[in-house]
Amino acid sequence: MKFRRGAWAALLMAVLTACSTNPMTGRSQLSLMPEATVISQSRSAYKAELAPYAKKNRLNDDPDMAARVRAITDRLIAQAVRYRPDTAAWAWEVNVIDDPKTLNAFCLPGGKMAVYSGLILKLKATDDEIAQVMGHEIGHALANHGAEKMSVGMLSDILVAALAGNNRGRQQTGDIASLLLWQLPNSRGAETEADRIGIELAARAGYRPEAAAELWRKMMRESGEKGRFALLSTHPASAERVEALAGLVPAMQPLYTEAAANPQALPTRLAANVRDVTPGAAPPPAALQPLSLVNLPLAAFRRGQARLGCDSCGMGFSSRLGRLKELADRQDWENLAGEVLEADYNQDIAWYYLGLAAEGLGLPVAWSYFERSVLRGVEEGGHCKGGLMDLCNGIDLPQKAREALVRLGP
Repeated sequence: MKFRRGAWAALLMAVLTACSTNPMTGRSQLSLMPEATVISQSRSAYKAELAPYAKKNRLNDDPDMAARVRAITDRLIAQAVRYRPDTAAWAWEVNVIDDPKTLNAFCLPGGKMAVYSGLILKLKATDDEIAQVMGHEIGHALANHGAEKMSVGMLSDILVAALAGNNRGRQQTGDIASLLLWQLPNSRGAETEADRIGIELAARAGYRPEAAAELWRKMMRESGEKGRFALLSTHPASAERVEALAGLVPAMQPLYTEAAANPQALPTRLAANVRDVTPGAAPPPAALQPLSLVNLPLAAFRRGQARLGCDSCGMGFSSRLGRLKELADRQDWENLAGEVLEADYNQDIAWYYLGLAAEGLGLPVAWSYFERSVLRGVEEGGHCKGGLMDLCNGIDLPQKAREALVRLGP
């Protein structure tokens, strides 16, 4: 009983103290191990995975394929460092494993990557498709999913010990680290995050964002049945996943267009396959401002595709009225749009503010938001003033929205 109480106390302490912030998405994630520790363990796991192939001369034995993969990952790594400048100190490395029957790829914490030749040969993968696969794998590393996955495994051990009342002990071998880090599936949430990060890395590196959905469609056609290929066992594909990737294309297209128009400006990161890292080297220059992932709701707003889905969020919206007026008065249009989108209130005043923000930013879609404000308030019963409620923030709606429609024209 004493052991069980101790185990439960350890479990509770672990849960309470092990939350960290995802460095890419800002999501709260479980982290029982520092990222540096996981990176150190993954180096051993990486060597253990590659050693048998190297012994049989099946590592990078096709120089053209190896050079092709390294050129692609060079460009992806350069973009990864723009989001997380601290990863410039990672010992990035990529190798091609000669295994035509295996369709798989991975990137361990710390940037140790590999792709099996089967992925390229079986799918007849284009450079754009290879970039999407490797961008996705790099996304896992950037989002610290390896530490999160190992933390879940460790927490499971504590829970089992608490329930069973006996200490089984845990092996900290390279094989176990390898199993937890890349052979076992990531959570659905982690897969979605890696998809999201990977497609943006690839777009900024000058690779077509449409290739992400194309790759998974090709994967699903070639696999025949779920789980036949190794990559599908750890990265389940589905029609919903393909649809979600396709839905990201409009937001990624401007990044790709800019990168494709200036290919000579795309930096690379690996002078050789394994990047030399000097211990204690100076951090990246302060001028290298970290990028953030594209704000998808804001990008949709700019395209005239904003969505407000909550009809019962009046209370939350009312708490933002002062902030909204302040942003509108000082003409901080982008933050005004962001505040409205975050509130998600499907009301004429919200649509009016989106129209105001779009007009201030010079977006041709402003007219459609003002029109939506009129429709919502007059025809759909979504007027901000009614009964005991007045959320119009001193704005005469729908009159002001109609005046905006006249001002902007059809």
